[in-house]
Amino acid sequence: MVEGCLGLLLECYFWEDMIHASGAKSEEGQRYQMLLDLLTTVAKTYPAESGIKSVNEGLQVFGGYGYTEDFPLEQMARDVRIMSIYEGTTGIHSLNLLGRGITFQGGKAPQLLFAEMIGTIKEAQTHDDLVPYAEKLEKELGRLQKVTMHLLGIAEKGDNEVFLSDANLYMEFFGIVTVAWQWLKQGIVAKTALVTKNPTGDELAFYESKIHTMKFYFHYELVKTLSLSVRLTDPEVLTISNEMQPAI
Repeated sequence: MVEGCLGLLLECYFWEDMIHASGAKSEEGQRYQMLLDLLTTVAKTYPAESGIKSVNEGLQVFGGYGYTEDFPLEQMARDVRIMSIYEGTTGIHSLNLLGRGITFQGGKAPQLLFAEMIGTIKEAQTHDDLVPYAEKLEKELGRLQKVTMHLLGIAEKGDNEVFLSDANLYMEFFGIVTVAWQWLKQGIVAKTALVTKNPTGDELAFYESKIHTMKFYFHYELVKTLSLSVRLTDPEVLTISNEMQPAI
């Protein structure tokens, strides 16, 4: 979680640098600005929610001792809880992502992002060991696009309450896929280093651990998108009162 989300944050910082390097009014600068605007809400939200989970699981490892001052996790557990609240709250950012980020200029920003992901997938496919993970991400990207189009179809009908009713779940879905993309990028760098640098010792262990952790994320986190996609495309609306639901 931490390493994958750190990759997402650094990607945003890279785009910020590229805006300044390219010129904010240039075509390239505007492209990076759209990508940054789209992912800023995700970068503030998914890592915050994931951080809470990560710290809680770390505390769990210590058992009862984890909740004592003998270890730093008890302090981290208190400190991390505010992360998903004071940056605008998860709910607000989720509404922003789905209600504005995805729909802005006819969905140009997500199209740019999906193109970035496809580029990474194609690069990963040049390494035999990464092909299965490139295929997994390609499949989940397709699932994300399908869910997005389904929700946009609801929005086109004017059913905005239904469209945004599960925005938090869409944020989670979007964040999982985006961080998986970051992990595949790290996997490419690690695999290239293993092939070209012939590393040894700690350097070898570092690159091998990167690939192993990438695999872990794909097998334990990325698979969660299946249940999220089922809920996000479910026609049964349960969180809106009957008075607010459109007539069917």
